[in-house]
Amino acid sequence: MEKSFSCLRCNDEMKYIKEYRFDSQDNNRGFFGALFDIEEHLIFDVYVCPRCRHTEFFFTGKRKGFDEWIDY
Repeated sequence: MEKSFSCLRCNDEMKYIKEYRFDSQDNNRGFFGALFDIEEHLIFDVYVCPRCRHTEFFFTGKRKGFDEWIDY
């Protein structure tokens, strides 16, 4: 379900564009993390203002592990 946000620049209602996933590797992930190359997957919702084109990324959560991107 999409949420309603107001633009920080012009105060118009922002529109939901898409979900964006960012794969982050921690520099201090330890021996097993480096060995298996475990990444932290950060998830954001992207909103844009139709009037002034201001874009915002809202953090919605994170996932860890090997098989969370596999479709069953």
